[in-house]
Amino acid sequence: MIYMIALLFPLLLLENAYASETATEKPLWEVGIAVGGATLPQYMGSDERYFIAASLPYLIYRGKRLKIDRSGISSELFGIRNLTLDASLGIGLPVRNSNLARAGMPELKFSLQVGPRLNWKLYQGDNSKITLRLPYRGVIDTSGRWLGWVSEPDLSIRFQPRPELNVQLTGGALFGSRLFHNTYYGVGPLYATAARPAYHASAGLHSLSVAARLRYSISDSLTLFSTIRYRNLSAGAVAASPLVKDHDYLLATIGVTWSFWMSEETVSAE
Repeated sequence: MIYMIALLFPLLLLENAYASETATEKPLWEVGIAVGGATLPQYMGSDERYFIAASLPYLIYRGKRLKIDRSGISSELFGIRNLTLDASLGIGLPVRNSNLARAGMPELKFSLQVGPRLNWKLYQGDNSKITLRLPYRGVIDTSGRWLGWVSEPDLSIRFQPRPELNVQLTGGALFGSRLFHNTYYGVGPLYATAARPAYHASAGLHSLSVAARLRYSISDSLTLFSTIRYRNLSAGAVAASPLVKDHDYLLATIGVTWSFWMSEETVSAE
């Protein structure tokens, strides 16, 4: 599982290492590696957890119009700096029959979410930024099976209380298609038991979430990062599924990034 994550995500999606937001100049490009650990439920709504350690390579490119960073690949739309388009990515970890809630049901394979994300910068200050992000991702597993679509619009607030410390707070809502919800939460008659009745999920709201992300720059090339995300499924369309064993979801990551190769050419921090 760890190696699949590393191969599928050459871009660092959790955090990256770069100089303070107040720096006037930054390298045009950087190459580095991140090493960290995470704990999260086996699937959203599961009461069993994974504990994962992984190393991820990443690339940062700060072009005038095209940028590659922790958000993915982004480009300005129509030359408007406040409006950009990302390549939004996500993953779903495999869930095997060892998961008690899904015992006897087909295993869930590793899945990849890919799609566009529209970003609208609502406010930009000297040490803060507010962005509305609107992603839309299709979901496919490693067998090539189409699993539907998801969308998780959120509001992101980034600020810098100290030159070496960056904080990002987000709040959003996850929506899923009927096929996506039934893949993870549907129970067909063949797999129904006395403790796990048949269930058919509908499309709509999946959950509400809030997250906090911290990045502390030890130097221009070395950065510590941590992320905590809380998600609640109680108001979602799948809340009544017998496979939802815990309506509270908590993800936590911690790690370090190292930029070991940087260009001599620099660009403005803006």
